[in-house]
Amino acid sequence: RNTCCHLQVLGLGTDTRDTVPSVLLFFDNERYLFNVGEGFQRFCIEHKIKPAKINGMFLTRTTTEAAGGLPGVLLTLADKVGSPLTGFGNSLSLYGPRGTHDFANCLRTYVNVKDINLVVTETSSGESQSGGSLLRRRTLLKNSVVEISSILLDGDQPTEDCTRSEKRMRVASGGNSHGNGSIASPSPCGLQVACYLIELLPIPGKFLPQKAAKLGVKSGPAFGMLCRGETVVAANGNEVKPEDVMEPETPGPIAVIVDCPSLAYLREITESTGLVEYAAKEKGDLVVMHLSPPDVLATEEYGRFLSSWPERADHIVVNGSQSHCQAIFASSRKLQKEMHAYFPEYFPAHKCNPPDDQQANELSNRIAGTIQGLNMLKYHLRPRSKHGVDESDVAASTTSKDDEDGVGSSEKKPIDASKVHQQISLTRKKLEEHGEQNPSCLSAADALEVTFLGTGAAIPSKYRNLSAIYCHVFDKGGFLLDSGEGVCGQLMRRYGRTKFREILMGLKLVWISHIHADHHSGLPSLLRMRHQYMPHDPLVVVGPRPLRRILHMYSRVESMPMHFIDCSETTIGDDGNGNSHLPSRLASVLSQLGIKAFESVEVIHSCLHSYGVVLESTVGWKLSYSGDTRPCAAFVRRACNSTVFIHEATFEEDLIDEAMAKKHSTTTEAIRSGKEANAYRTILTHFSQRYPKMPVVDESFADSTCVAFDLLTFNLTNLQHLPAIVPAAEMLLSEEKPEEEEE
Repeated sequence: RNTCCHLQVLGLGTDTRDTVPSVLLFFDNERYLFNVGEGFQRFCIEHKIKPAKINGMFLTRTTTEAAGGLPGVLLTLADKVGSPLTGFGNSLSLYGPRGTHDFANCLRTYVNVKDINLVVTETSSGESQSGGSLLRRRTLLKNSVVEISSILLDGDQPTEDCTRSEKRMRVASGGNSHGNGSIASPSPCGLQVACYLIELLPIPGKFLPQKAAKLGVKSGPAFGMLCRGETVVAANGNEVKPEDVMEPETPGPIAVIVDCPSLAYLREITESTGLVEYAAKEKGDLVVMHLSPPDVLATEEYGRFLSSWPERADHIVVNGSQSHCQAIFASSRKLQKEMHAYFPEYFPAHKCNPPDDQQANELSNRIAGTIQGLNMLKYHLRPRSKHGVDESDVAASTTSKDDEDGVGSSEKKPIDASKVHQQISLTRKKLEEHGEQNPSCLSAADALEVTFLGTGAAIPSKYRNLSAIYCHVFDKGGFLLDSGEGVCGQLMRRYGRTKFREILMGLKLVWISHIHADHHSGLPSLLRMRHQYMPHDPLVVVGPRPLRRILHMYSRVESMPMHFIDCSETTIGDDGNGNSHLPSRLASVLSQLGIKAFESVEVIHSCLHSYGVVLESTVGWKLSYSGDTRPCAAFVRRACNSTVFIHEATFEEDLIDEAMAKKHSTTTEAIRSGKEANAYRTILTHFSQRYPKMPVVDESFADSTCVAFDLLTFNLTNLQHLPAIVPAAEMLLSEEKPEEEEE
């Protein structure tokens, strides 16, 4: 049992720097995960990791950087409860520093975790000594194979009476949901960080039966007692201790997970925890996993910290100088590259997010001699014969291999590129000869650009992230329609880190359609990151009533000030006109965006407070987005004559019964709704993961219909030819088989 053990780098976020990476501690029959950042659910699908096998999760920080993927994982596990095929029972342990209980309570407001039996342990800041050492730690888990302890870091922040002072600040801040709708995050007492010490228990030495016999111990039960560490009395009356008849035990290897968000935490770990001194005293093999961000790794202080460890230590640096070039979601990146080859105007190339040159050079110098913690790298702790680095799973996840593959390369029969280009030309010519009246706004190059950041339904897949649509109004800023998990990472892959910062600073509005997690679970991290860039300009969030409570709960954990407006305050009757009915803060933001009319429309879905939205610009474009809904006459009526009509199309027509039961639409129904609205272009999105790359295309598809893909971007100037993607994409992608269900 548990004769094999390794650590594995799960490089989630190393390509975008929006998430703290994860580490998996793997035994034959146990799994422990350190950090679960945004996108982890999708990461598991990409790399065939089974969340149901995880016995416990440990957070280094109680922020969305380290725990933003927890909602998706819990939703996955909730579906696995009681299934004999998954290996998941009905309990999951969550450990973390101060704030872990608050973070877990955020999730309970919209994730049903009753069946999972989530057991939360918040590590106290009290010190405990071990074996007479000065190591400041608390043991969280100890069993027959491993002991895991936490070492808490407070940085330069005071910790006394923190809870009472936080409560006072929440009351003073008006962090409730009353008044003008503002949710002002409290000034937290300071982020507490947990590092973790992992100690595998020693392996007992080999029992020497001949030596036991010489000491008068008879073969039989007495041999078993000695092997179990018990003292026995020999036939001659002498006591025989286990160490008298056993070879010396082999010290267990030690692993340390280090996360220092800033130099303040680094000073504390080196000066007052006793961790390095403890590691130097112990005799087992030693490996240190560094999850600290690149700007901390690149400092002279961190270089000294690395050199202070015993010489026998191996250092694995996860956010190293090479990690930013990894394709963490290689399948999606490959599909993007394939589509870019045929439709470069609609599918921009993925953006890499390297550190600046100076930081990169400093980082390379500081971590010289360390192991680059690339995605999926393993470090074997046991058996001793395999001890050390294993890169066998790394090659498949790196950019270099992806770039070597030709366009369209896969196990399926290669596509004739000339036929695809011919199909594109024919479809474009047909669209130009269609004789339809093009809206006058199509000539405005700087009026509107739309990017689909996620187009999947319910859960992500290798190729489709969760629902989010970014609408860029150029020098006026932009707005976001829904904000599924991983939205910040998708923005960085589309625009690059520098442009991403500009996007966040120019973001004026986020609109959320309903309370299902796949439409808003990326919002807290987006609010946190925007607050870093725009600390004095709370973002306007328009969403369903229950979302207010969720965001208020999150604001107890980290700073994310916002101005919340209930969707019900943005609905109007048939005689409504303009933005005069809207709250003044929202009306001001819409004016800045050049939007003259804005309306939320109640739609037909499986939860209360579900909405679609209709926006109309001063330059003539009209955009409508259905959210999740059955075909809805009220929405179609308000969306009449839309330039861009975006409608969910979760199921194909053959699954109409399931669509009705779950209150979603089929592709045929979505296309029909677009026609009834007299929309110029209908774009389908929110596809079931039954259709990994391409939904079923049937005779209902019209010349005005297009299918959305992740990171599809279009401008009003190329909107006319957008439907040309469909027949060509069908040629390229229709042979893809549905993904197998995780066991």
